[in-house]
Amino acid sequence: MGISFHITSVREGTLFNVMQFLSLERVTGVLSIKFGRQIPEVTIYFVAGNITTAEFGALVGDGVLDMLLCQEFAVKEVAFAPGRINQVNEQAIIVRSTNIASVLLNVSKDVDKCESRPFIYGLLPVNTTFGQTSPSILHILHDFDLWNEELAKAPKGERDKKAPLKQCRLIHRALSRGVIAYQRPLISVKMLKPLLTILDPLTEKESNNLRGYLRSLLPHPKATHLSIERFYAFASAIESIAQRRSSEVGERARRAIHALIQNATKMSSSNLGGISEVGGTGDVGETSHV
Repeated sequence: MGISFHITSVREGTLFNVMQFLSLERVTGVLSIKFGRQIPEVTIYFVAGNITTAEFGALVGDGVLDMLLCQEFAVKEVAFAPGRINQVNEQAIIVRSTNIASVLLNVSKDVDKCESRPFIYGLLPVNTTFGQTSPSILHILHDFDLWNEELAKAPKGERDKKAPLKQCRLIHRALSRGVIAYQRPLISVKMLKPLLTILDPLTEKESNNLRGYLRSLLPHPKATHLSIERFYAFASAIESIAQRRSSEVGERARRAIHALIQNATKMSSSNLGGISEVGGTGDVGETSHV
């Protein structure tokens, strides 16, 4: 009996659960994973419950799974359609293992060790110093053959970060060296510390609520920056608490928020330097004092 489904509520772990289910049911067909209407989709082929190939434009094979788990926060839809596969792209074969749990466990380890992940926000559009723009980093990964030559020109440095995928190493280096830059300002998580001190002392409830809210706004636990839109949401919560303290504390919070936004916007518009220039590169773990 054929199985088909369409999932539009994707959370961390969804892809693992879906693939495990398809493996257990020993299905044959196509798993499609979508990031949004304007972004190409990932195609993964199953034969009798075994994952055989994975394709995302220029990114094929095991590398697609690395990218998927890294950018799972960006996935919008998952769908499976049963049916025979007439032809297999041999360049896209998954070579690690035919066991889904083993494959995804290895990929998870890769993602955990990836030093470039905190800098790479798949859905954000970018500008470049060589005149190209991209609607998202995911587009760059999909069409990497068109970007490889220019990104490879970014100078190497001692602070280069490692990544399982060559594509991600080059993208991170390009972001760090200012070869590409996000079109929207980003706010460093580190730069939230001075803002939060305005609210001291925080009650346990306030601390827990702010910590949980911040984590919900970050794309993944190791993210070092908030997009400006998500910072606005967090800043609103900060200002609300500050205003309850007193009008004076509320005004201090508003000034600090405004200064952060001004600085991030200035850095974004005046310098194609990487996101590391917008207030540093903190790990979300450093916000545990909230």
